[in-house]
Amino acid sequence: LAIQINCRHTERIHEENIHLCCKHPDGHDDVTEMCAKQTNFRLPNPNEEAIVDVTVDQTMVGTCWAKCVFDHYNLMVNNSLDMVKVRSYYKRYHQTDPEYETEMLNAYEKCHSESEKATEQFLSLPIVRAFGSSKFCKPTSSIIMSCVIYNFFHNCPKNRWSNTTECQEALAFTKKCKDVLTIM
Repeated sequence: LAIQINCRHTERIHEENIHLCCKHPDGHDDVTEMCAKQTNFRLPNPNEEAIVDVTVDQTMVGTCWAKCVFDHYNLMVNNSLDMVKVRSYYKRYHQTDPEYETEMLNAYEKCHSESEKATEQFLSLPIVRAFGSSKFCKPTSSIIMSCVIYNFFHNCPKNRWSNTTECQEALAFTKKCKDVLTIM
């Protein structure tokens, strides 16, 4: 069964459900919930509060939420990701799922190396300059978090992948239509 993809028809791709395509052990999270309340950020629902349950678009708009989460876990030092602390966090909280730990650490490693360039690009966007600093916190945390979400989706192991029509279409769309949706 071949999937027909038209890059101008994004309505078939429900970006808010993409997190259901790659299964992960995280669910309810007190820290992301607390930060969401503090920053008026909307999480998908009480059982889907992990970082990878949020879309890239939501994370990029939720700069204060992402900063709050990373600050709580003390993952940033001098506005830069501290990979030693990231490794320590995932090893401590995901001992029962080493595959998930490895997937997430790989995503963080990749995103850490790209975050400085991405921060510069994000800050140079006209919309960001227009908002100034009034609605945004420093974007580094949300840029890294968005990159992690993106990489988690794109590098999902076969045994974690949900083979639904919606997920198959989303994956096919991402491969064919680069730059159409942020997660892609």
